[in-house]
Amino acid sequence: MQAHRIVAVLEEAGVAIGEVTTVATGTRPMCLEKSRSKTVHRVRAMQKHYGDFADLYDLPQVKATCWFELKLDACDNDQQLRTQWSTLRQDLTDSPEHTLACIGLAMHHTLMCQQPTGSSQSDAKLCLQTIRPRIVGYGPEVSISSIKVSSMGKLVSVRGTIIRAGATQIMNTWCAFRCAQCGSEQAVQQKDGIYTTPTSCHSGCKARSHFVLLQQSAFTRMEAYQTLRLQETTQGSRTVAGSAAKNIEIELTHELVDSVCPGDDVTVTGILKARSQDGSDGAGKASMFKAYLQAVYVRSNKNVLANWNRLAEFTELDMEAIRLIKAEPSPFRLLVQSLCPTIYGHEIVKAGLLLGLFGGMANTARTRAEIHVLVVGDPGIGKSQILQSCANVSPRGIFVCGTNSSNVGLTVTVRTEKGVGASLEAGALVLADQGVCCIDEFDKMSGHSGLLEVMEQRSVSVAKAGVICTVPARTTVLAAANPAGGHYNKAKTVSENLKLHPALLSRFDLVFILLDRSNERTDNLLTAHIQKVHGLAKAGTSHLQPQLSHPFFDASGHCSYEEEGEPPLEERLRLAPGEQMDLLPPEIVQKYIGYARKNVQPKLTAKAAEELREFFVELRRAHNHMDMIPVTTRQLEGLIRLTQARAKIDLSPEATVAHVRDVLAILRQSMLDVFSTDEGDLQFTRLTNGSGTSKTSMVRKFARVLASRSAVTGTTLYTMAELRQAMAAGGIVANCNELIDTMNIQGFLLKKGRDCYKFIIE
Repeated sequence: MQAHRIVAVLEEAGVAIGEVTTVATGTRPMCLEKSRSKTVHRVRAMQKHYGDFADLYDLPQVKATCWFELKLDACDNDQQLRTQWSTLRQDLTDSPEHTLACIGLAMHHTLMCQQPTGSSQSDAKLCLQTIRPRIVGYGPEVSISSIKVSSMGKLVSVRGTIIRAGATQIMNTWCAFRCAQCGSEQAVQQKDGIYTTPTSCHSGCKARSHFVLLQQSAFTRMEAYQTLRLQETTQGSRTVAGSAAKNIEIELTHELVDSVCPGDDVTVTGILKARSQDGSDGAGKASMFKAYLQAVYVRSNKNVLANWNRLAEFTELDMEAIRLIKAEPSPFRLLVQSLCPTIYGHEIVKAGLLLGLFGGMANTARTRAEIHVLVVGDPGIGKSQILQSCANVSPRGIFVCGTNSSNVGLTVTVRTEKGVGASLEAGALVLADQGVCCIDEFDKMSGHSGLLEVMEQRSVSVAKAGVICTVPARTTVLAAANPAGGHYNKAKTVSENLKLHPALLSRFDLVFILLDRSNERTDNLLTAHIQKVHGLAKAGTSHLQPQLSHPFFDASGHCSYEEEGEPPLEERLRLAPGEQMDLLPPEIVQKYIGYARKNVQPKLTAKAAEELREFFVELRRAHNHMDMIPVTTRQLEGLIRLTQARAKIDLSPEATVAHVRDVLAILRQSMLDVFSTDEGDLQFTRLTNGSGTSKTSMVRKFARVLASRSAVTGTTLYTMAELRQAMAAGGIVANCNELIDTMNIQGFLLKKGRDCYKFIIE
């Protein structure tokens, strides 16, 4: 029975029985006949390769795990293997199952030859094991949409994003059956997971049915099994408008199970196969089949191995374009003008969004590198088009609309299917891991709670339907929102205009306000630009935009960080009257951003760090002298991320003082937008994520009421009912929950438990 089983294993490996003369069941391993068989010739060639390149193959590890990685680059460097098996790559493509069986059998024989003379239980166990090769470096990668019927049964390599991961299951590859009449046993291979029963009894009793499955038999073999759904990536290509991204089912077995999770960007090398839609053998059913990929090797593209060519995805033409952009006098200016050129002006806003696209650096796993940007403004000024342009030029970008997105649609969905178990489906934020998620109509989303963890902790925690896990979501959020009243009211804060929770707004590093103000000069320039876009104006139309001339803090001009004699950043980014510029296409911008994110890791110079320190100290000093925004280390970390992103735009290994000054100019514009009133005055008492001037007075009044009550009662702990009573006694007319949330954000009330707060006495 053991010899019969070993022969069956060899049959599974794709080797003809006639090619094996002896199979050792005792002292010595199998010996291959000295024949001129092509299969035997190839197996011996691979054995010789394993011996010549022994440093690449850890034989004890292969023996323990029953799998190994075969690097095709090493095979190409083996001159003897190329001579003896010159069609290795072509055979892998055209007949992958037989070729992989030869490669695995050669490793199996190599391991058996390493054993000393004498039988043992481990030798017998190894003799029954199948060694699985994992092919590394197979290519080229093809898109899922380009896979045709002619590729069926061939080895292909595709790249995409895992959008769904099923539960781990157990699949029988061999099943033992007992004949109900004579009691004899036999093993039947369950090819491709299709349940197959014996067609006849081997003992000669002529039985053709009534076979009993022996699940506990030693000849019943099982393996781990998992299905994934892979969606093709748009990196380096543009999908056809109106078409959905193609996806395909991936089948993982053995050690590949649970090696990836939803949202991972992976490259899968596998054999293209087809099965009946109902999972049966198709006998007597409609001839409808679905394609799937039986994975041979899975490589994650997130943490690229040190020995992997990091520039493999960039062609010589791409590298030449990147070098030309870097050689420009101002790559920053060129990229700003190339980002959504159909929308006139808004250079500072585009510059801030570019910083978000490039991102900073994460020194540790707990430090985020993502730069979140929020654009708020009146309808009809081009926010959606700018966001769509950001998604198009991002190497890994997703554009969603808040009106059609739910909380689970952005994070993770848990689905439970009968007989399969729970599976995870990734949402937009998880699919955009290590990329950009552009959210339009941000204020109209049904729920924002799922964004809090993603934007700060860079992950999504799931606890649904018995599934408890954490999925990485290192995603940059670029959002656009309209004010609740239709037009932005500068008498209110950003939080009050959008009616969003202050904790969510505090996650954004940059907040820009775009207002549709009537201005004759601006309107004339905008009209001229629109006419030029539609071919109705002469070349050389002026690209001017009125310059804002607010001081940073007050008349003293403490934080004017522009270098003397140098024009402001907005003027340097803007096109001069009559100036023409050859703008970059989105594909080139995408390659440039992808190269910078992968290969540029700038470090702050000593002078740049000193410049940031002085600015941060000035902010803290202004916060102490004026009733201004809270300034914490979150602002300092945000400044460092912005400076690193600015250095990445220039492909500079160092972040210099010039980069810091550009960042401070962008931050200044953001703060001017947030804190300026209708009259143009700056009111730093207007907290970005807190309350306006009117609510600030309520907060101060309520704080005085609580301080008086605490002095009388001797306690600083208050329940919600006591806080409502104190508001009524103090004559404060406001929404109790909103006022308490505001005081909690501003540090007056500290939540100690359910419906219990502690008043912090100044």
